[in-house]
This record gives sequence, structure tokens and C-alpha cells, in this order.
Amino acid sequence: MYATLRIYEMASDWDDELTRQIDEGFLPALKELPGFVSYQALSAGSRVFASVTVMTDRTAAAASDRLAAQFVHQHAADRFAGPPEITCGEVRSGAGVVLSS
Repeated sequence: MYATLRIYEMASDWDDELTRQIDEGFLPALKELPGFVSYQALSAGSRVFASVTVMTDRTAAAASDRLAAQFVHQHAADRFAGPPEITCGEVRSGAGVVLSS
């Protein structure tokens, strides 16, 4: 499995509208990607948004990155101060544990 951590600096504070956009717009599309395992969004501070996406392989993880970039560009570009910091790698610990799906 591969996980992608995306960290965004937000242009304004986290709010319920962003949660709704993720839950109703992004997450359903992400779940449709082949290789989807799990997704978590974190309010990592008043103006820090982070997400962790777990996919079955590197190709699926790259597809999730493209989908996230497209979603932000089309639906939430004004919410973020710039592009995210992205880290992706092979899951080495807890590789057999699915947190959510």
C-alpha cells in the first residue's frame, strides 16, 4: 500500500463548508478510483489542512494526487494559500490494517 500526505496552508480558517465540499464532492470521486483504501482529513490548526490518502499501489496513489489537485483547482482554490506539500511513500507499518473505507 501507498499513502499520500498532503498539507495545505489555508487562506482562511477551517469551516463546515470545507468539510461538506470534501464529503460530498471529493470523497465520492476518490472512492471510485481503483485501489482506494482510505482517506482522512485533519484540521491540523486553524489554517492548516492535512489529508492522508491510502491506496493499494503507487499508480493509484498518483491518481489520487491528480484527483485532489483537480478538485482543489475547480472547487476550492480560493480556500488555500498555495499548492500543498505532498509526501508519498510505501506504507511500512500497519500495512494490513484498513482504517476506513
